[in-house]
Amino acid sequence: MNRQLRLAHRVVVVVCLCVFVTPVLAQDQPLTASIDPAVLAEFETKGEATFFVFFREQADLSPASEIQDWGERGQFVYDCLVTTAETSQCGVLDVLVAWGAEKRPFWIVNAIEVSSKSIALITVLAEHKAVAAIVAPPIFESIEMLPGSKPAGERLVEWNIANIGAPQVWNEYGVRGEGITIGNLDTGVQYDHPALVEQYRGNLGGGLFDHNYNWYDFSNQCMDPNVPCDVVGHGTATIGVAVGDDGGENQIGVAPASRFIEAAVEWNMSTVLLAMQWMLAPTDLDGENPRPDLRPHIISNSWGWSTASDYFLAAVQAWIAAGMFPAFAAGNDGPNCISILTPARYHESYAVGAHDIGNDIWADSSRGYDSIGWIKPNITAPGVDIRLSVPTSDYLTGSGTSFAAPHVAGTVALMWSLNPELVGKIDTTRLHLDTTGIDVSDLSCGGDPENNNVWGQGRLDAFAAVSLFYADSFESGDTTAWSAVGP
Repeated sequence: MNRQLRLAHRVVVVVCLCVFVTPVLAQDQPLTASIDPAVLAEFETKGEATFFVFFREQADLSPASEIQDWGERGQFVYDCLVTTAETSQCGVLDVLVAWGAEKRPFWIVNAIEVSSKSIALITVLAEHKAVAAIVAPPIFESIEMLPGSKPAGERLVEWNIANIGAPQVWNEYGVRGEGITIGNLDTGVQYDHPALVEQYRGNLGGGLFDHNYNWYDFSNQCMDPNVPCDVVGHGTATIGVAVGDDGGENQIGVAPASRFIEAAVEWNMSTVLLAMQWMLAPTDLDGENPRPDLRPHIISNSWGWSTASDYFLAAVQAWIAAGMFPAFAAGNDGPNCISILTPARYHESYAVGAHDIGNDIWADSSRGYDSIGWIKPNITAPGVDIRLSVPTSDYLTGSGTSFAAPHVAGTVALMWSLNPELVGKIDTTRLHLDTTGIDVSDLSCGGDPENNNVWGQGRLDAFAAVSLFYADSFESGDTTAWSAVGP
């Protein structure tokens, strides 16, 4: 069994006091699960199909927000999700074994990936009382990195870092993201890039590295999957915007004292789900011995797809239940109004659009629309002509909302580093980001001058957002030392 299958199939015995929630069906709602027509079409054209079986039963993770200890909170969420998946999937797994189908179960969204040559199996699965839906996997990829128009010569603090006020945070509050870990779900990373090597959590010092719990290769791209690599360059670029700094003239990151971990993916539903699971409970390099206590505080996501679906919604909700802040790039499909990518379009995701050095909206930055029920993007950050760390130990400039999202990830790291009492409090963090955004009115896609579907809550202001957290710590009477909790 390969590493990915082992990671997905691992059985855990847990004692969990979580509550299982099975949606109550309306009287006129059929008991038969819905079947995606694309699955049937694949059977007809290929004689076989790969599809996902989603289950009705979901874990109630709401008690997690009341758990104060970082490790206990993550363990509770993990145990509940795993237990729910094991109890609800067992009957269907027996069916799949009997039919000789290939299978890969997931616990973070309570689903099973199935490959079969029998179209009759679809009917059997759809009639199983535990099954909610049978769907075809979406086609998606990392959000494209477009070449910048300016050379990437050596310099000090980059314009985008200064634009959001990060250096003011460093200088006035004396924090640069200490104690906070950012997870990057992308194409991989050159972990020993001069701007990243000190920030990599697997760096033990003295030239020694331990990649266990800090790296996992779901992409099958690395010659040695146990050693981080990035043949595409996108992951090395995105995490550099969040934490990059070589200690000299290349100050390219928002929170350069934060640590980071990386999960490399192929852009398909299966490996992304595996990586989302791994982010909530990192494992060793063999995919064993999960450690929810070593999960990152923040996850930066520069990927998505254009189809509106809820396939990954439960995973984002699980991250939030575990106290992990989910920053997502809005997409590069503007200026059309109905262009926010999934999962950025989810209410739970914090979507980030892009603006340029002149504080004008980037033409390609994706926009939302009023009919979705909420404003998207949530905020906008620099994303044009951004100086990036790239393999091999080099720099270039690029544009895209891919590079706007890590600005938010880095800003949250600064906020939580200064005020550790608010680590994991996602709603409060969002409120402070929203409140301090610099309003920009653009009603071309709906909304209002203070919160619209082009700019969201406006331009990101890291200094103002951090300053609100600073005020909170003293208004509440908390004058303890500023040191973040968790990994």
